Amino acid sequence: MGLLGGIFGSPKLQPEQKRSLKHEQVTDLTYSVALAMLEGSVIGVIADKIYDVPAFVIAILVSAPFFGSLSSYFWARLANARPKVPVIVILQFLVVACLLLVATAPRNMVGSVLLVTGVVCARTLTAGVITIRSVVWSLNYPRDVRARTTGRLQVVTSLVMVLTTLIAAPILDANPMTFRWMYIVAMLIALLGVRAFARVNVAGERRQRVRERRSVKVARSLKTRFRFFQILRQDKRFARYQVYQFLNGISNMSIEAPLIYLVSRELQASFTVSFAILMILPFFFSTLTIPLWARYLDRVHITHFRTRITGVWVLAQLLIWFGAMFQNFALLGVARSVQGVARSGGSLGWQLGHNDFAPRDKLSDYMSVHVTLTGIRGVIAAVFGIGLYVGWSDIAWLPDFPGLKAQLFLVCLVIGVISWIGFIRMHQDMKREKARSQKE
Repeated sequence: MGLLGGIFGSPKLQPEQKRSLKHEQVTDLTYSVALAMLEGSVIGVIADKIYDVPAFVIAILVSAPFFGSLSSYFWARLANARPKVPVIVILQFLVVACLLLVATAPRNMVGSVLLVTGVVCARTLTAGVITIRSVVWSLNYPRDVRARTTGRLQVVTSLVMVLTTLIAAPILDANPMTFRWMYIVAMLIALLGVRAFARVNVAGERRQRVRERRSVKVARSLKTRFRFFQILRQDKRFARYQVYQFLNGISNMSIEAPLIYLVSRELQASFTVSFAILMILPFFFSTLTIPLWARYLDRVHITHFRTRITGVWVLAQLLIWFGAMFQNFALLGVARSVQGVARSGGSLGWQLGHNDFAPRDKLSDYMSVHVTLTGIRGVIAAVFGIGLYVGWSDIAWLPDFPGLKAQLFLVCLVIGVISWIGFIRMHQDMKREKARSQKE
C-alpha cells in the first residue's frame, strides 16, 4: 500500500470506516478478475480468435458497457430506500453467474449468441453495481478524503485487471481452449470478493433510507419527473458542452471495435500482443496518470480541462491512424499508451464534469442526462465505427460499400479535432463572459 499511499495520501477514517474500506479492498482485489474477463478488449479478442464472430458482434461486445449506461437511472430507482449492500451483492453475484454463460458457450452460432448475451447482461448489471456503490461511498467516506479513498480502490481495480490480462495472454497463446477454465477460475475468485462486500457496513444508512422515501413522496406529490430535454433546453452552456462531449465520445468510441478487428484478425497478432496493445498499455498508463489529471482538474473549470485532455485524445487518434496505415505494432502500442493517458483524465472529467454546470439540487438529474447521452453515443459509435471500417453488402436499401479500412481512423481524428476546437471556443467564450461580468 506504500505506493498507493504515496499517490493518494493516507485517508483519515474512523475504525468502522476503515473496516469497510478493508472489505472493499478485498472485493477489488478479487472481484476485478471477473471484470477483466468482461473487458471489451479481452472478450473481443477471444470472440474473434476462438469463435470467429462477424465484425458487428465484436462491436456489440465492445459497446456492452454503454447498454449498461442506459440502465443507470433504472438501477438508481431500484435501490431507492432499500439497503444498498444487499442489492449490490445480488447484482455482483448475477454478474459472476453471467461468466458461466461465456465459459460454457459452444463454438457455433448459438454459442456466439450466448456469449453476447452473457457479456451484455453482465455489463448492464455492472452499471447497477457502479451506480449504487457510489451511494455507499458518499455515506461511508467524508468529502475531504473521499476522492483519495475511492482513488485507491480504482487503482487497485486497474492493476488487478492488468495483472489478470498479463497472466491470461500467454496461457491462451499456448492453448486457446483453456479460456473456459480461466472463466471458471475467475468466477471462483470473484465470489470471494462478493462475500467480502457483504460485510461492508454503510454509515447512516437508516437516515438515508428515510430521506429517500421522503424524496419519492415529495416527487410524487409534485408530479415531478426526470426531464431529459428540459435540462438541455434550459441550460444552454451544459447543452453546448454535451454537444462537444458527444462528438469527442463518438470519435473515441468508434475506434475500439475496428482496432480490435485490425489487430486481432487482420494483423493476426497473438493473444499476448493483442492484449498488450488493446488493454494492458492503455490501462497501465491510465492508472499511472490519474493523480496528475486529478490535481489539475481540482484547479480549473471542466471546459478548460477539456481543452487539454481533448488535445491528448486527438494526438492518440493521429498515432492510431498512422499505426493502422503502416500496420505497425510499435506505433499502435505508442498510440494506445497516449490514449491511456487521455483515458485517465477523460474518466475523471466524465465523473465530475457535470458538477461545474449543475445546481446543487439537480446534481443527479444532470448526471442522468450525462450518463444517458454516454450510452446513446456508445451504441451509435459501435455501429458507426465497425460499419465504416469493414463496409457492407447485400443490404436491400443501401448500396454496397467496401469500407474505409484505416481511413476510418482519419474520420475519427477529424471529428475529434472538431470537438477540440469546440471546447477551446467554449472556454474562450466563458472567459470573456466572466471578464465582462467582473467589469460590470
